[in-house]
Amino acid sequence: MKWTAVRMIGVSLLFSGASLILAQPTGPSRVLRIFREDIKSGKGAAHERVETGYVRALSKAGYPSYIALEGMSGLSQAWFLERYASYEELEKSIKMGQEEPLKSSLAALDVQDGELRTGERGMIAIYQPELSYTPGQPLGGKNRYYSINMVRVRAGHTADYAELRKMTNAAFTRIGSTQRRVVYLVTSGAPTGTYLILSAMESLKAMDPPAGSMSMREAYGAEYGRYEKLLADTLMNAENTLFAINPKMSNPPKDYVATDPDFWTPKPKVTMAKPVAKPVGAQ
Repeated sequence: MKWTAVRMIGVSLLFSGASLILAQPTGPSRVLRIFREDIKSGKGAAHERVETGYVRALSKAGYPSYIALEGMSGLSQAWFLERYASYEELEKSIKMGQEEPLKSSLAALDVQDGELRTGERGMIAIYQPELSYTPGQPLGGKNRYYSINMVRVRAGHTADYAELRKMTNAAFTRIGSTQRRVVYLVTSGAPTGTYLILSAMESLKAMDPPAGSMSMREAYGAEYGRYEKLLADTLMNAENTLFAINPKMSNPPKDYVATDPDFWTPKPKVTMAKPVAKPVGAQ
């Protein structure tokens, strides 16, 4: 995690005049801070070692939790997700990273991490409940995979995109999908009109349609033609990436660890040395 870049993006947003957002009692966090790193080919293992250094330094300082994702498709990349109830909470974490001795520890790790990347991007996004599909409770500590679809909406087509999402969510309901799709609008760090659709999964099986269910096209029914037109008119581009959670690079919430400590905080494997046989006649 390139801490310097993440910190500066956060500071620029905080001084842009953005108003505080009140925490909601239930549901996804209102503010999501994301940092994406593009990793050099063949440097995945070295990158993981450096990231565990960030985890040790940040967890020791009491820094808020975050989840690390590694790309299973597309470019070699890692995403780090931090969740906050408000901009005020985000500002507190930014200030924490500027205090010694944590500041110097992070700066030293940034130098090592920089040698392993080809690029990076920091983003801040806001939860869009009216566009999301959340039929059940979040998986929490049972999460193992994420599907993240990044889309960019054409200028002047925000209302059309809202209609598109509502049509799609209605189709999900008709086929009985239980897979959550949480939508965020990127407000800093990406072109205007960028949305993220995040879907956490306990297993990749969640991507399979329910047995005997209708297809998505059948679920749209008579509105399928309208859906196709909205899709063509509204979206400039879209990119979907499948990720696996990397617990070693994560600083997970305590309730995640309590749910499955073997996954989130695995103990190092101990290899027992085989006894050396003594030569015949040795005392």
